[in-house]
Amino acid sequence: METLTMQQIADLAGVKRPVVSVWRSRSVGTPNPFPAPVDPSGLVFDAEEVGGWLNATGRGNNPEAQEDAALFSSLMGRAASKFDDASALLLLHALSGAPLADQSSDDLATLPVGHAFESVLSVAQADRALRDSDLVACVDRLAEAGTTATRVLERLAQRQEAKDAPLASESLTSTGDALACEVVAALADDSERALVPWGPGGLRLLASVVARSSESDRPRVVAPDGPTGPVDRLLWRYLAALGARLEAATAGSATLLVGQWSVISRDRTESFFDTIDDVVLGLEPGSAAVVFAPAPLLVDESSGTDHRRRILSGTGGDYVAPLRYVARLPRGLCRFGGRRRMALWVLGESGDTGGARSFTTFGEHSAHALDIRENRALASDAVAALRGGAARRSHAFLRSEHRLTEAVVSKSALALPVTTDVAEDGGDALARLWEKRDASASRVLDGVEVVAAGSAADHSLPWRAATTGTHRPARVITGVRIPAEVFAAGPGGIGVIGPDEVRGQCAIGSRSVDLVELVRRAPRFRLTEPGDVVFTTTRGPAAIIDAVGGNAVQAPARILRCLEPVEGSRRILPELAVRDISAARGSDCRSWRLRTVVVDACSPWRTVAARAAEHRARLLAELSALDDLTIELSDGLAAGTLQVAHRDDPHSNKENA
Repeated sequence: METLTMQQIADLAGVKRPVVSVWRSRSVGTPNPFPAPVDPSGLVFDAEEVGGWLNATGRGNNPEAQEDAALFSSLMGRAASKFDDASALLLLHALSGAPLADQSSDDLATLPVGHAFESVLSVAQADRALRDSDLVACVDRLAEAGTTATRVLERLAQRQEAKDAPLASESLTSTGDALACEVVAALADDSERALVPWGPGGLRLLASVVARSSESDRPRVVAPDGPTGPVDRLLWRYLAALGARLEAATAGSATLLVGQWSVISRDRTESFFDTIDDVVLGLEPGSAAVVFAPAPLLVDESSGTDHRRRILSGTGGDYVAPLRYVARLPRGLCRFGGRRRMALWVLGESGDTGGARSFTTFGEHSAHALDIRENRALASDAVAALRGGAARRSHAFLRSEHRLTEAVVSKSALALPVTTDVAEDGGDALARLWEKRDASASRVLDGVEVVAAGSAADHSLPWRAATTGTHRPARVITGVRIPAEVFAAGPGGIGVIGPDEVRGQCAIGSRSVDLVELVRRAPRFRLTEPGDVVFTTTRGPAAIIDAVGGNAVQAPARILRCLEPVEGSRRILPELAVRDISAARGSDCRSWRLRTVVVDACSPWRTVAARAAEHRARLLAELSALDDLTIELSDGLAAGTLQVAHRDDPHSNKENA
C-alpha cells in the first residue's frame, strides 16, 4: 500500500500544509469525510483513498490528483532514495515502452547504445540498476501509475528543486521559467543553434526548455562527455526520455550556451566573471551565450563592478565584449528568493558588417508583469539585438534603447539611461527658450542672463548614488502607515499626502489627521518641509512638490528631500526630480536617474520659477474670472434678470432712453 503524509497530500493538491488540516476537521460528519489514517500517529494516509477523496470533492488545485497520487506517495519516496539507479531504469522504461520485468536484462542494458544515449547511460550503469529487482518493480509500478516513465522522471527531477534539495538555489518560479524558456527557445530557433548547458542552473533550465517544446520538434542538445554527478545524470536522462536530439560537440557548429546562476556568493564573484570571459573568448561564429544571473552583478553598481568591467572592456582598452542585449528583470523569479532580482545578458557577434560599430540594447522590465506577451516581446528583442544591423533597426523594441557597446561596457552600472545618443548644441536649446519666452508674453526672464553653454552632457546620477553616502545630494524619507481611526481629525489636524494626493485623485489638505494621535500611533513619522518631493511607485511612478510643507506622508508614498551640496558644484532641483521620477520607465527606483544642475544657477532659476508661478497664478485667476463672467451672464439671461445687446445697436439706445 502506498501512503501519503500530510505534507505530501498538500504537495499533491497544490495547497499549503495547514489547508489539509482544515479539510480533515471540517469534513467530519459530511457525506465525504476525509480518509482515516492508516498508522497510529494519525498522520499517514492511504494514497489511493486520498486521491479518490480529492477527486470526489474537487478540493485543491490539481485536477489530476487521483492519477498523480502515486507520484507523491511513499512509492516515489523509495525511488527517490535511489534516484541515480531509478533514473537509469526510468529511461530504459521510456525507451522500451514496456514494463522492465517483462523484458530481458541484456536487451535493456544495450538500449541506450541503440538510441545514441550511451553518454548519459552506459551499459555498465544500466546493468547495475537492473540487478535491483525491488527497484525494478517500484519503477514499473510508478511508470504505470504516472502514465509514462518520462512523467515519473519529470517528478523525480522536480524533487531535486524542493527546499534544501541540491537544485533548490537554482529553482525558478513558473513565471521565471516561462520567461527564461521563451528567451532560450527564441535564440535557439533563430539560427538553429544547438543548446549547451552552462552554470549550476543551466542544465535544469535546458530541461525546462526541452519539456516546453513540441514533441515533433525537440531542440538539438550537445551531449556531455559524461555527467559527473547523480543529479546531472538524472536531468540528462530526463532530456533523453523527452526525445531531445543529443549530439556530440563539433568544431564550427553554432551553439547557444544556456547559463543560469540564481545565487552567487561574494567569494565566487571573480570566478563567475572568469567563467564568462572564457566562454566569450571561445565563442564560434554564429554561436551565442545567454546568462541569467543576479542583477547586482550583471547590471547594478556593486562590488562586482570591477570584475564586470574587466571582462567586458578588457584591460588594454582595445577589447570590447560582444554584449548584445542587457535586461533587468523583476523580482519574484526565484522560487526561494522572492526579493532576489535577476538580470539577463545575451552575448554573441552581431550581424553588423563592414567594420560597423557594434551596439548593445538595454531593456528595462524590472517593474512590469511578465505575461505571455511581455515574454515574447522580450525574447524577440533579444533575437533582434543579437542579429544587429538591419534586423535591429527595423525591429520595434519594447522599453529598450540602443547604445554603442564601446561607450557603455566600462560604465559602473548597465542601466537605462546609460548615455546620451545625440549631443545637442546649446545654441539650439537657447533658440527654443527665446521662442517659448516670446510665445508666453511674459517677462519672467528679465534681469536673468541666459547664454549657450556648449553641447549637452549627461550629469544625471543613479538613484543609489543620489540618495546614499556621506555627501549625497538628496535623501529618502519613508512614509508611515496611518491607521484609519487617526483620520478623524478635529481642529488643529495636519494634512496628509498619500498615493492618491500624489496622483491628483484628491487635493492636498482634503485629508487630515490628529497630530497627537499620530504621534502616539506612529512616533517615527516626519513632516514634510517646503520644497520636498513626495513620490510613489504604486501603479507606476508619480511625484509632486509639497510647496508649503508640514504634512504627514502616508506609506507607500515617500519623501525625496533635495539637500544643499556639501561638496561638488551640482545639486538636484525638486522640479527636475519630479519630472525625472514621473517619466521613469518602471517602479523600481534603483533603475531611476536624477538630473543635476550647477549650484550657481539655482538662485537665478528660483527667480525665474517664482516669476513664472506668479504669472501662472494671475493667468489662472483671469481664466477663472472669465469662466465666472460667462456663467453669471448666461444664468442671468436664462432667468430674465439680465438683457444683453451690442452698444452700437440704435434700437438698443432708444430702449435705454
